[in-house]
Amino acid sequence: MSRRLIAVLLLAVLILAPLGYVVYGYSEYKNVINSSESATIHSYVVIKYQNGTYVSIPASVYNELLALGHQLSIGTEKYVINVTGCITGSPEVDVNMTLLAPYERFTIVVGSPSVKVCSSNPSEFVGSCPIRTATVSEISALVSSLFKRYYYIKGLKAGMDNASAKQYAYEETMKRYDVRYLSFMTKVSIGLGKIGNEKHLAVVLIGPAEGASKNEILIPRKGLIILEGKSDGALRAEVALLEYLIDFKWPENNKNAG
Repeated sequence: MSRRLIAVLLLAVLILAPLGYVVYGYSEYKNVINSSESATIHSYVVIKYQNGTYVSIPASVYNELLALGHQLSIGTEKYVINVTGCITGSPEVDVNMTLLAPYERFTIVVGSPSVKVCSSNPSEFVGSCPIRTATVSEISALVSSLFKRYYYIKGLKAGMDNASAKQYAYEETMKRYDVRYLSFMTKVSIGLGKIGNEKHLAVVLIGPAEGASKNEILIPRKGLIILEGKSDGALRAEVALLEYLIDFKWPENNKNAG
């Protein structure tokens, strides 16, 4: 075999091997977001009142209330959302186990790169820029608060006073926080498990701009939560449902109700 042929073969291997790795990662991402077919699904109804307050209840309870003659008041919004868990057999346990676990880092995937137009030409965005922004703000604040709790307690255990532990928690959380768009390479990273794993929590937003076809909170594996909403309003309601499922309460002076 000539040296030239060997060089060509080596070059082909160097090019094709990484390309195959990337293609594999992208195909695995598609498998991840379609993993709900063999999972446990529980349905909830999230109601948004005119004052911005959200109330979440199991769909079965909501149907019982309807049967008793209860009706939603004018101006309220209703979202039917499936919570799909692929880990333990209980979607509620999967949500709690995933959100409340300690991680080294967390990433909020705010949607496709088209979200960028919200800061320049909002009218070009497929969906609602104000509601998507509110959703990103709420989920980021929620996950940050959970991280701060963990590092605050860690600081206290290390002998820090209250103020020092709070500052430590804030600094540790901010340096572990990342924001990404749902680009091709982000999908590859999710598919390969580079983010959305036991050490790196990832929350992915998929709305109308990303081609969402259902209202669903999907937990395909530990460390990964996918929020899919046919409207940006449904995405925002899904964050409220997450807060309900983990029994999270905002301090009165730090309530995000938008």
